[in-house]
Amino acid sequence: MCLPLIGKVVTLADDYAGVQLLEGEIVQVSRAVRPEADVGQHVLLDRGLIVEIVAPEEVEAMLAFFTELTEMWATEDAAHA
Repeated sequence: MCLPLIGKVVTLADDYAGVQLLEGEIVQVSRAVRPEADVGQHVLLDRGLIVEIVAPEEVEAMLAFFTELTEMWATEDAAHA
């Protein structure tokens, strides 16, 4: 199962964007699918592409979901270590 990542666009350069992930890491991704993505917007990433621009009214709920999911995985990993 693939799960897209959520991040915030922090830079733009040609067909690419710098996107800050929840952990703080900034990754370079393609805007080929969503060339209208702009600095300050939250986006969903999959396989190095911006695949969706998250509507502003959905950002808080999505960030909470991804944070909860990350915490759940960390707890599960710790239980199996």
